[in-house]
Amino acid sequence: MTKPLAPADMQSLLTHDQRYVRAAAILKDQWLNVVANEDRLDRQRIQPEDLQFAKALVASGALTSRWDFDSYAGVQKIRQQFGNQLSSAAQRILIQPYV
Repeated sequence: MTKPLAPADMQSLLTHDQRYVRAAAILKDQWLNVVANEDRLDRQRIQPEDLQFAKALVASGALTSRWDFDSYAGVQKIRQQFGNQLSSAAQRILIQPYV
């Protein structure tokens, strides 16, 4: 069952703004392309809002991904793949349901 996007999320999806680019890069496993184009060092890591928007895109059916955000094993695979590219806050968001 798909879940509708919030209005701000729908706007990002339609305009393919930076929020969308970052979330889609996570889902498509192309994060290094974002890092290469990001000027601010603090934005070169995956942030919690990037993960939340990526999850919303998958839940809405707008994008698909090989990542499973809804299982412990899936979250561990995400953490292994992205490693230190995840900010500490993003790490906490991922594992929060399992602690």
